[in-house]
Amino acid sequence: MWENAKIIAPTPNSAIVQPNVDDNFVINSTHLKMILENKFDGYLRADPHDHIREFLAICNMFKYGKTHSKVVKLLIFSFSLCNEAKTWFNELNEESVTSWEQIRRAFIIRFFSPSLFNRLLLEIRNFSQNICESLTDAVTTLRDCYRKCYGHGLTKGTIIQIFYHGLDKSTQAILDKTARGIFLYKSSNQAFQFLDDKAMDSQVISLNEELEDMREKYNELNEGNASKNNINDDTPMCERPEANYIQSEGYQNRDSHDPFSHQSLHDPNDFEKSLTELNNDVKNVSKFQKMYS
Repeated sequence: MWENAKIIAPTPNSAIVQPNVDDNFVINSTHLKMILENKFDGYLRADPHDHIREFLAICNMFKYGKTHSKVVKLLIFSFSLCNEAKTWFNELNEESVTSWEQIRRAFIIRFFSPSLFNRLLLEIRNFSQNICESLTDAVTTLRDCYRKCYGHGLTKGTIIQIFYHGLDKSTQAILDKTARGIFLYKSSNQAFQFLDDKAMDSQVISLNEELEDMREKYNELNEGNASKNNINDDTPMCERPEANYIQSEGYQNRDSHDPFSHQSLHDPNDFEKSLTELNNDVKNVSKFQKMYS
């Protein structure tokens, strides 16, 4: 009798109005897995615009046809949320969302709040070069700030002035010298292009250094292999690798009469494998370097 008297509340419906799709329509499992691995938690430092950009980049990797692409985004977006963001989604009114654009706008409005906007804008206006921070790193720091502050409304000229006056005196002098004149006398487009070129030059220099390190290791491995292979009947026995092995390992079990009981712990193919992998790394870095040289 008591069981019959209980009132069971109905399970609330989703905020998403289920679109009309074919019964055979299936979302790619790999697509869904990638979405589940890139979740937005809704905490203070989380960037909703970055999440949308990443979400769309993943969705664009999979093709469902023009009629289904937006449907897929709408259906799986909630799976990309967790913690505070998931709670927000679950509290939306039942069947209140009918399109991808509607949920995208609601998401941005909720998690790119005025307080977050004001904080990011304040970080831009208060930009100051950190102690021992290079010119290139300072460019990257400010660029990250204004790219996250969507809709900041600052002109290129204003951003350049904020950047220049946020540098220390010595870095300002270096910037003027490398720009071959007072940096602020350049047009906004010229100044932005100059800073972009500086950042790219830094990346190319870094790639060059990495490439040189790889080439040195490559040459060392080549030389080591050549010296190991340059053994003939006139080579003293004490200089042969098998002699060194016998001294260190070969007689640890002197009572054994099994001629095969003392085998080398090193695979003779290890060197060739390492050399091949390193050679591939050198080629890959060389290709990447050519793209930006």
